[in-house]
Amino acid sequence: MPPDQLSFISLFSGGMGLDLGLEKAGFAPLLAAENDPAAVATIQRNRPSLPIYNGDVRHLTKSIIWDLVGPRAVDVDLLSGGPPCQSFSTAGKRRGGSDEKNGPLVFEFIRLVDEIRPKAFLMENVKGILSASVQWRELPYNNNGKIIDKHHGSLLREMLSRFCQLGYSVSYQVMNAADYGVPQARTRVFFVGYRDGSSPTFPAPTHSREGGLLFPSWRKIGAAIRDTGEDNSYCARFSERKLKYLRMVPAGGNWRDLPIEVQKESMGRAFYAKGGRTGYWRRLSFDETAPTILTEPQNASTALCHPTEDRPISVRECARIQTFPDDWTFCGRGAEQYRLVGNAVPVLLAAAVGRHIAQALLKASSLEQRPEKAIANSRY
Repeated sequence: MPPDQLSFISLFSGGMGLDLGLEKAGFAPLLAAENDPAAVATIQRNRPSLPIYNGDVRHLTKSIIWDLVGPRAVDVDLLSGGPPCQSFSTAGKRRGGSDEKNGPLVFEFIRLVDEIRPKAFLMENVKGILSASVQWRELPYNNNGKIIDKHHGSLLREMLSRFCQLGYSVSYQVMNAADYGVPQARTRVFFVGYRDGSSPTFPAPTHSREGGLLFPSWRKIGAAIRDTGEDNSYCARFSERKLKYLRMVPAGGNWRDLPIEVQKESMGRAFYAKGGRTGYWRRLSFDETAPTILTEPQNASTALCHPTEDRPISVRECARIQTFPDDWTFCGRGAEQYRLVGNAVPVLLAAAVGRHIAQALLKASSLEQRPEKAIANSRY
């Protein structure tokens, strides 16, 4: 790594979508931290020279990082990662910060910010983290993040407080991947902080839903997967029962496009549930932007059926929609590969955020080297 290149340490690396985006933005990875076997194998396959901490992040310390990375661990530019989000998803049990398996990992990220003291940090998660509570409480089914008690958002308040106590400025923003050239309408929240107290900002969108004079329109599925060519990646299968209904659904449709009696037959009790349930018996369309790529495209409620073929989209097609390069290999069993792709940050979205952070860091570095310019700028 050139001595003047920006560096980053990756936590909860997974399939490395966030990492690849940061690499595109000019950052060089120093270390990946991950304990999922399929993810570790994926990192080793694609980045064989990259040091890996293969263990529980709760046990990761500055001294271990120093042992793995060496002197390059001094004054790291960026700490990045997306702590597991099942605790905060509005579709899950919403156990928040009290979840023994997942919740505390957000605070482990904050602990490592304190230990490593990077110039900046970048943390990604689902929108549900904004309304999650520090303490678990039972919520009604499908509450959709509505404010229901005084604990609403207590996890966010605690996180922001801890970052500020460490001396970092911090801000967050919900971003839609489709606004940054990803052929997928996927919303996630990003937290950015700076050690020098600079006010974090976020990149302006490069695309819009409708398009126009200023921005091109959102990219469509067809642009991503029409030319996949020979696809040898893993592809799940629909059961015969699922195929019975999916064969009746047109491209871009779902269960609502079935005859009413077939809707009731195929949906069962879910037919009477509230909400759009748009994932049931869903068939994609080449002419539309993809919905969020999930981890089980063969399930009835999260179906991602190919636009013209009666099958789920393959691992490679999912990866294309997530803007992974074609030479990126996912390891593990088929279900594990889908999980790595579905849980990843879209590469182009990560690159947009990464470039914005890189510009801020390089600008700050330039001002540090030219104090007279910093003093002049402070007058305005």
